Amino acid sequence: MPRPAPEPAIGPPVPASLITGFLGSGKTTLLNALLTHPGMKDTAVIVNEFGEIGLDHLLIESAFEDAVLLKSGCICCTVRGDLVDTIETLAARRQRGEIPPYNRLVIETTGLADPAPILATLMEDEKLRKLVYLDRVVTTVDAVNALSQLDTHYESAKQAALADRLVLTKTDLVSPAMRTEVEARLHAINPWAPVLIAVQGQIAPEILFSDAHVAESWNTRLEAASRLGPGHDDGHDHESGPEHLATAHGITSFTLTHDAPVAWENLSAWLESLASLKGPDLLRMKGLVNVRGRSGPVSINGVQHLFHPPRELKSWPDADRRTRIVFITHDIPREAVARSFAAALKN
Repeated sequence: MPRPAPEPAIGPPVPASLITGFLGSGKTTLLNALLTHPGMKDTAVIVNEFGEIGLDHLLIESAFEDAVLLKSGCICCTVRGDLVDTIETLAARRQRGEIPPYNRLVIETTGLADPAPILATLMEDEKLRKLVYLDRVVTTVDAVNALSQLDTHYESAKQAALADRLVLTKTDLVSPAMRTEVEARLHAINPWAPVLIAVQGQIAPEILFSDAHVAESWNTRLEAASRLGPGHDDGHDHESGPEHLATAHGITSFTLTHDAPVAWENLSAWLESLASLKGPDLLRMKGLVNVRGRSGPVSINGVQHLFHPPRELKSWPDADRRTRIVFITHDIPREAVARSFAAALKN
């Protein structure tokens, strides 16, 4: 009896990016515009409700059970059951040749979604780790209504806080002064995410998804972090600015710095303890660490109680060799974090 043919190789995990944003902020418009770009070919898109995204003008070429193949070459499907099942189903169908290969996954959320559980799923689900890895979060922000929405709706503020890219929409409908005020509010909520402009959804995909742009943005992030307030060096606070910039709903941003190279074991234990004690309110954490014995900086990145594996970069983005960690938190005072940080790095 002949042996069954082996299953085709799954291949390496593909990057998964999240597009989120409050109701009416332009997620659908942005996604539709992105999918017309040749650079988005071979992308799989997961949307919460298929009817909410206008794909008719993209000319669906062929349809199958719960996914459609777009003229651009992208695959679009709806969430069936939970997100894990949907991603597994897509991967299985790709492996069987039922749908074309894809090298990127984009997930669009509903306007009232809290992105954190989705990020947690992508980061910690054992089955998904073989299929996808969390790449970045893109949050659309409506320039016309942003200030009132950020004040009134916690979901809106949290979506902005979790972003790696903030895309400001409808800027053609507001005054330059209003746009400046909105950008200032967004920088206060999220000091490391570049604020990009999209009119009618038009923005180059590489600006949102290119790794080169991620690397280039480090200088912007760290410069913004340095403006947030005092650093923290060897247990001493420096009064170089306001301690934090408070925003609506108790969301605050602050940065901690440390001059001398640190022992990775000490920092890692401290981060694990912080996540264990304050995980739900530790909205985002990102930084560069000067680790003893390493020539390049170690990049750290966390969402609530989960952390990406640390990654050593080839070089520092500038001449500053301090450890710099930016925190975006909910009702966590900077002083308490700074004290424990100093104590952990004493040795």
